[in-house]
Amino acid sequence: MSSFSRLLSTISKKVVKPFSPTPLTQRIHKLSLLDQCMGNFYMPLVLFYPKHQLEQGPKQLSKLLENSFSKVLTYHQPWVGSLRDNATIQCDDTGAEFFEVEVNCPMDQVVHRPDLTFPLGLSWKNVPHANDGGRLSVAQLSHFDCGGMAISVCMSHKVGDARSAFSFLKDWATLTREHPNGELSCPSYYVQDSLMPSLPDGPLKFPVVVEPNAQESVEFEKRFFLSESNIRSLKALIVDDPSSIVQNPTTTEVVSAIVYKCAAIAGANISNGNDSSSQMVLVSDLRKTIPPSIKSTSTIGNILTAFSTPIYNLEDLRLPKLVADIRKSKHELSTRDNFKENKWVSEMLEYANKINTGIEDDQSYRQKSSCHNVYRCSSVCNIPFQDLDFGWGKPTRASIASTPFSNMIYLMNTQDQNRGIEVFINLNQQQMSIFEQDKEFLQFASPVGDNHVHEDKEKLYCMEAF
Repeated sequence: MSSFSRLLSTISKKVVKPFSPTPLTQRIHKLSLLDQCMGNFYMPLVLFYPKHQLEQGPKQLSKLLENSFSKVLTYHQPWVGSLRDNATIQCDDTGAEFFEVEVNCPMDQVVHRPDLTFPLGLSWKNVPHANDGGRLSVAQLSHFDCGGMAISVCMSHKVGDARSAFSFLKDWATLTREHPNGELSCPSYYVQDSLMPSLPDGPLKFPVVVEPNAQESVEFEKRFFLSESNIRSLKALIVDDPSSIVQNPTTTEVVSAIVYKCAAIAGANISNGNDSSSQMVLVSDLRKTIPPSIKSTSTIGNILTAFSTPIYNLEDLRLPKLVADIRKSKHELSTRDNFKENKWVSEMLEYANKINTGIEDDQSYRQKSSCHNVYRCSSVCNIPFQDLDFGWGKPTRASIASTPFSNMIYLMNTQDQNRGIEVFINLNQQQMSIFEQDKEFLQFASPVGDNHVHEDKEKLYCMEAF
């Protein structure tokens, strides 16, 4: 995207403080154990609004959004605080960065490659230390020469997950619509460590982020679209198979299954005789299982766990089996208390203990853990980003920045004229060249936009739970 950076001109860059100072009794935000396991990196989300929806000019919109942004920060103190250590955030009203830029091209040239709408170099990157000017939340308004506008945010995953970021955006939209006297009747609730007590910040360190490896191959992200009609056809194909035992597969089950299957086959084709076995790990939101005494309309934090399929050999990669295994793993997940028995946390604690006690070093642990290929899938299809109305209607499109994480799959609903699911997948160049020509996959999916190449790649040792 470096060539596109020349299309940008910065209008302003400032730090916005909360409209009202944080009370002294709310100055300490305690991170949960799952928050502690999470990397402090930015989740980049963007909403696109065309000119015909905008009744005000750029200056009026900017002033309105900046004012409501200051107000929403009053309700979300942790995202404008300072990460003191891996157990607490100091809610000191440090503020959030607020960028405003002009984009010298039409909006329709950017909607399918939205990296241009985020502050340069921030998407998915580690949040800089507070002493170096790092902010836990950053917003940007992008004005296109066609008159359209994009609203984007980069929110620290240390504070909360994608559902939490949605709650922040929903509150911002509400206060913008109801300006100047808007208030939140049901503010979002930060669970902190009420569900999963944290460990004191001490000798046990969570080595979540691994430094970029110059030896890694170049990564390509591609985006694909599966229409509602093609998803119905895919479901019918799976249900009608004589070996199928799941008669009511969900959209996420069938789409994640076919994407993983075709990616794993492409990976096996370039394995050069090495182990071609693979596994898919998926993310699950735990909000439906929050105890009634804590549950709120909008709960903020990393409220997640992970579940996985078995490890497959190439001959096992059949869609009915994959869907059945995903369903089985989800059912097993639902039978236990995932706040007391969180698989994600258990694995991270085991890893941290082994590294910190010297039982294994980081390199040997990673080598042992990489005996098969792992594909990670995260779906935000049930999060209604497409419904976020700031007062001028719903966005024509909601999206995320290109991901640098290898073997990562994201699923997101589309709000375009053709409704369906957009797939974001990142593979190495050789594997992607095979994947994007897979005839079975292309029966149901069509490519979207251009390739995105990542030569400087950061990896999460902990699975990114976007």
